[in-house]
Amino acid sequence: MAVVETKRIRNVALLGHGGCGKTSLSEALLYITGATDRIGKVADGNTVSDYDAEEVKRGFSISASLMNTTWKDTKINVLDTPGYLDFVGEVAQSLRVADAAIIVVDGKAGIEVGTELAWGYAEEAGL
Repeated sequence: MAVVETKRIRNVALLGHGGCGKTSLSEALLYITGATDRIGKVADGNTVSDYDAEEVKRGFSISASLMNTTWKDTKINVLDTPGYLDFVGEVAQSLRVADAAIIVVDGKAGIEVGTELAWGYAEEAGL
């Protein structure tokens, strides 16, 4: 395992409304950076971040998941957060350690309530 200097580590939280594509984006990030050799699908229940049996059964994230990859000598920790309000505590704890937040918006549905809430949480955290 390679030793990574602290200054070369970034924690990025993915936020947004439930079902907007956060988990799919994390799968694409892992694949493009070479961390995985396939892109998992939520519908197939084979994503890296939604590994819990209950998450696979429901088809959405219940808890925040940490995945990591490397890009240009920088280790990136991707925090895939749940989008449903029942699990907002998971979002809050992820934002406490995040250096940046990416707000994911569903291309078809547009800005939804969860999107606006995620934006507010990111602003409160200074991200």
